[in-house]
Amino acid sequence: MAVLLTAGTGKTSLRIASLLQKANTPFLLASRRGQSAAPSGMAAAKFDWLDNTTFENPFQHTFPGGEKISAVYLVSPEVQDPAPCMNEFIDLAVKKGAKRFVLIGGSTIYLGGHHVGKVWSHLTELGVEYCILQPSWFMENFSEGFHNPTIKHMGKIFTACGDGKIPFISATDIATMAYRGLTDKQPHNTSYRVLGPEKLTYDEIAEKLSKHLSKKIEHVKLSDEERTQGMMSNGVPEHTARFLVWLESTAANGQEAQYSDPDVEKVTGKPPQSFDDFVQENKACWT
Repeated sequence: MAVLLTAGTGKTSLRIASLLQKANTPFLLASRRGQSAAPSGMAAAKFDWLDNTTFENPFQHTFPGGEKISAVYLVSPEVQDPAPCMNEFIDLAVKKGAKRFVLIGGSTIYLGGHHVGKVWSHLTELGVEYCILQPSWFMENFSEGFHNPTIKHMGKIFTACGDGKIPFISATDIATMAYRGLTDKQPHNTSYRVLGPEKLTYDEIAEKLSKHLSKKIEHVKLSDEERTQGMMSNGVPEHTARFLVWLESTAANGQEAQYSDPDVEKVTGKPPQSFDDFVQENKACWT
């Protein structure tokens, strides 16, 4: 078997790639920049969700052992409705011999619903092997994402999350879940909540960062409109900014706190990483 990883330069795909590499499982990264953006020693193909002329590219790759792509990791493009382009590619992948798909969504998606919910339903209708991952919010948003520069240079975290609690999860734990979904002998054919071990407010996150980094980190609570305008002033497209602030607003109202499924340990055999351990491992990101 060989595995195709879309969003090949993304947080989870690169971590899955490392796991596949250690297991000597052939894989191919797919991204808009192709091989030029791939880490050394990892093969890649040019692929763009919004350009279906690139959809054939991964299947033209020659693997050293003659393997064919049989499993695909699906990460949606940043558009309002990714289902049409993703479902078109899935149909092609099935024709090319792919039998298994792991789809990463978010905690708010549901079968047949908004965003990749329609991709989820398409997979079930096709009758292929599948696994749906519904992670909570990434810990890496603080170390690699949009919160990093404000923590590093201003000692502040800006959100519209209020006092909402969130079970933050590490991309490493998400990648391990995806790896199992892609490579386990038996298909999972289900969905999993991918949650961290504790539900934390942003105030609590700031306290933990302050403790481990030995400097004051403050959570600045913004209104939805203040947060939207702040994102847009930093170059985030309006539709993306409003979607992200909607997610923060739902978290403020308790959306993320309602989940408590122990799926990470059930699937991987290990409890998910705590935020304290995550900060200790990544302290250099904020110095």
